[in-house]
Amino acid sequence: MARNLRDERRSIVYHFPAASGNQGATGTWGLANNTGVATVAASQTAATFCIPLKLMQGSIITAFKVSGQLESAGGIATLDADLRATTAAAADLTDASVGAITQISKTADYLIADSKLALSHTVIPGNSYYVLVTVTTAAATDIALQGVEVTVEELSEGTV
Repeated sequence: MARNLRDERRSIVYHFPAASGNQGATGTWGLANNTGVATVAASQTAATFCIPLKLMQGSIITAFKVSGQLESAGGIATLDADLRATTAAAADLTDASVGAITQISKTADYLIADSKLALSHTVIPGNSYYVLVTVTTAAATDIALQGVEVTVEELSEGTV
């Protein structure tokens, strides 16, 4: 017997590489084109980087994860990642947080693989989505950002 999957959802993880992003309003990020990572050198304060997300309308964002590497050299390096949505409005764009990973702060070398779970945000028409990454590095510290993964639930197509 055929089963209609139009009302069923499947969980999918999309990877958005750091190389697809761009430097934000503050700080100095570099793109290592031979590896596809974005880097922040030592002694930066609140350096921002934006990674745009291409998501299917009707998908439900359930989690996101940031991946990379923090080189400490005994100093403190801090990373924040905020999944955000912008909406066009007559007066101006609105910009709101969907969910954030805050204060990944380390004084030793660290594999960045931190997640924000338990989100439930439906992707709607007219919104644009991105992850805003903010980094502060001490002397002799740096961060290499590989990218972000976004977990969504999407409607399945067709019947089985």
